[in-house]
Amino acid sequence: MRISRLYINQALKAEAEIVLTKDAAHYLVNVLRLRVGAELVLFNGEGGEYTARLIVVDKKHAKLQLLEYHDIERESSLDLTLVQAISRPEHMNYTIQKAVELGVTRIVPLISKRSPPIDKNKIHKREQQWQKIIISACEQSGRNSLPILDQVQTLTTYLADKTQLENCIVLAPKANNSVSKLDIDKKITVLIGAEGGLTDEEIQYAIEAGYLDVGLGSRILRTETAAIAMLSLCQGFWGDFTYHGL
Repeated sequence: MRISRLYINQALKAEAEIVLTKDAAHYLVNVLRLRVGAELVLFNGEGGEYTARLIVVDKKHAKLQLLEYHDIERESSLDLTLVQAISRPEHMNYTIQKAVELGVTRIVPLISKRSPPIDKNKIHKREQQWQKIIISACEQSGRNSLPILDQVQTLTTYLADKTQLENCIVLAPKANNSVSKLDIDKKITVLIGAEGGLTDEEIQYAIEAGYLDVGLGSRILRTETAAIAMLSLCQGFWGDFTYHGL
């Protein structure tokens, strides 16, 4: 039986007891249906994980006892950043979830010309939702370190910051460059557009900022498919998607 994993945003120490928040207790007891004596794994995003046991459950709260610390990391050796133009909510949520599963270390949400209209008063709420998706994806995939989520900014503002540049590529349907031809060490940044992709002007702006335009074949991919494909290729060529013994 697969042991459940839970992110806890607080300091953790072996043999300590933790009273869970109302939401976390509800998740363990009513969603996962765990009972007193059940074991699970806790992590706080600072590295490593703890085995824990559910010791108290009642109508108001739940309590865990930490057992042992395990210095386990499942991070890729590739420092992979996804710079993603904001797409429709369901597509953006899916992209972020899969990006975390594919080992990104940083996610940069951008407003591009083809991003759907965004109410500035709701941006913070969207960022909070994305952070919850990141945590959930880490719980599911076994990651003990949370990818960094940048605050929303415009594409032009982001590209104007030259300190971001190191092995940067932009996905462009008309590009002649291929991922397989790139010479990457251990760090790469991938820029992908929203529905409809980046405009020609935005792609050119990225190229002038130091990005290399790269294509993914002759077919047009949806934004969420393009992100998964590109991140998978990066992990395949330079990351931890390896086949041992071959």
